[in-house]
Amino acid sequence: MDYVVLQKDVGNGMIAINKSVFQAIAEITMKDIENVIYTPNSFSKKNISVKVEDNQLRIEADVRVRYGANVSETCGLAQSKIYENIVFMTGYKPSDVKINVTGFEI
Repeated sequence: MDYVVLQKDVGNGMIAINKSVFQAIAEITMKDIENVIYTPNSFSKKNISVKVEDNQLRIEADVRVRYGANVSETCGLAQSKIYENIVFMTGYKPSDVKINVTGFEI
């Protein structure tokens, strides 16, 4: 499934959000987090994957962290900011947000 259903029956149809919307929100959010270096990779896989299973939203992001930054704090901040922005902009609560550190940047 490529979308999350917000309301099943609203008279003439349903209200749903495509997973690309959640991906765009996560990408914008990642660019604003201090000590996270987010560069979209267009050649191989995407750095942010969004999966919808049984109307449950799961987001996974691959990032690099600035050398010397506290990795745990940085990843925790990234998780909470993505979660908060998705809830704020769509009203939908993701069931899981994972941050994978793929390297460091000096």
